[in-house]
Amino acid sequence: MNRLFSPGAALLTAMALAACGSPRAAAIEEIREVSERWEAALVAGTPSSAVADVFTEDALRMPAGSPPVRGRSAIAAALEGAVPLAEASFDLEDVGVEGDVAYAAGSYRVRSAAGDEQTGKFLEVWRRTPAGWRIHRVMWD
Repeated sequence: MNRLFSPGAALLTAMALAACGSPRAAAIEEIREVSERWEAALVAGTPSSAVADVFTEDALRMPAGSPPVRGRSAIAAALEGAVPLAEASFDLEDVGVEGDVAYAAGSYRVRSAAGDEQTGKFLEVWRRTPAGWRIHRVMWD
């Protein structure tokens, strides 16, 4: 009997696909890795030099209570001379991916060497670029 569907073939196909991982899971993992690189740059006091590795060319940064900053070079200039932080932590609580666009929402905590602490929430829009996933829009409170 000639069958188009074989339970054994279906199981092998499912196992092969699972072993490869889903594109969505890979995107979320890369977004988490880029976020961790950003945390490290903030702690090292080098966020301006990390902007190209984290933001799209036409990114928009919308700090709470301050004017928006548009474009990678303007973001780098705004971050020039930043002091190192004792701690920078971004908890990505909700991440969604649809094609070449993703969002990440969560909470953050930053602490200066003097012990001043700031906590809040953030929302990021990410875009897949030829260099990988990068923050395209970000705002926080």
